[in-house]
Amino acid sequence: MGDETFQVDCDAGKAGSLRAKTNSISIRIGQRVGNKAKVLWDSIIVLCEETADGTLSAKVIVCHPDWEQQLQIVHIQSRFINSDPKLPTFEVDLKAVHV
Repeated sequence: MGDETFQVDCDAGKAGSLRAKTNSISIRIGQRVGNKAKVLWDSIIVLCEETADGTLSAKVIVCHPDWEQQLQIVHIQSRFINSDPKLPTFEVDLKAVHV
């Protein structure tokens, strides 16, 4: 350990908490949908990973039970080893993309 690329700190109230350093993260946050049905639906997904070229990638995706596709609302990339000075070391893309 010691070379982890991501950190997650989650407080789930009375259910507990989680703090971890790791090399990839997948988080799904669900919420109840509908008045009568007690169905939990994934509404937010967070995916963090290191890509093949060493770029660190974090994506936030929103979901809705009426949508055919999920919607990525943000993609954050960082390069801690930047071999090409023309590329930014930190980049935030707020363009919505169906995934």
